[in-house]
Amino acid sequence: MSEPPAGRPLPGVASPIAAAVLAAALVWLTWWAMVTHRSGQAFDSLALEGSQVGSWRIDEQADQLLNTVSIPMVAGIIAVVLLIGALRGRWVAAIAAAVAVAGANITTQVLKNGVFERDDLLGLGAWNSTNTLPSGHTTVAAAGLVGLILVVPPSLRSITTAFGVIGVSAYGLATLVNHWHRPSDIAAAVLVASAWGYLAVAAIRIAERAGRLRDRAHRPGATSVILVMLAICGLALSTAAGYLTWNIDPDTADVTSGFIAYVGGVSALVGVTCGALGALLRLLDATRPVPREQDRGAADDPAARLATESPLNNA
Repeated sequence: MSEPPAGRPLPGVASPIAAAVLAAALVWLTWWAMVTHRSGQAFDSLALEGSQVGSWRIDEQADQLLNTVSIPMVAGIIAVVLLIGALRGRWVAAIAAAVAVAGANITTQVLKNGVFERDDLLGLGAWNSTNTLPSGHTTVAAAGLVGLILVVPPSLRSITTAFGVIGVSAYGLATLVNHWHRPSDIAAAVLVASAWGYLAVAAIRIAERAGRLRDRAHRPGATSVILVMLAICGLALSTAAGYLTWNIDPDTADVTSGFIAYVGGVSALVGVTCGALGALLRLLDATRPVPREQDRGAADDPAARLATESPLNNA
């Protein structure tokens, strides 16, 4: 087996595995802070109350969006990522993406129905005693985007991520507006899907080390920078909203407090979505497959190396 050219080491698996562990820890931390503590439940409840402000304007669109989620939709997403990967000759990426989509959805159902529990710490009764973390609908959307990011051609990877983040955020907002899920449910769902995406990246890198194919370097550029900035701004705004409303009782809160919590919840879901999926884009720092033998030839021939590394060939 030929070695990769000097100066172009293959990326390791430590970073995606560490990212997956961090995402998993954040899922647990989200449940611990927002479900097992009264202040966390109060903030989520306030955000739900605040979402009623102006919600009538998008109720119908939210219903239509949420009604698209189904088991056949998940199966369709898996079929699409397998097809795209097969057409590009990226079988490992295709299988890893399909496993990530299925694994994320299964993990969400196991966590929501068999692992995490919720006690009614606010005394609100009914739905407040039912665990809804992570959100199944948001997981479907986020896992579908993760699968696509893993298999689309490099020329479409950044734009897929950018528009996909908007779509995942829209699904999350729709569940919040319809009172199907709380902000913490949505954030946890995105983290679950992203964790599986990071593991898929690790699998792809392992296959590239052992196999004949490797990918050229890919730089997501402005898209990655914008996503990082949005993540920071979203999480900062969410923190500020949480500080202002953390100890307010939902039973006695006014409309302004509810709206502040709602803005904070939406900011959190946008910030987590941009940060988690932006990280996945950064971890996929390789593009279309190139035989290692061709890479070796390019390394030995300066003119061929310049042609190989030309941005025009990175499509």
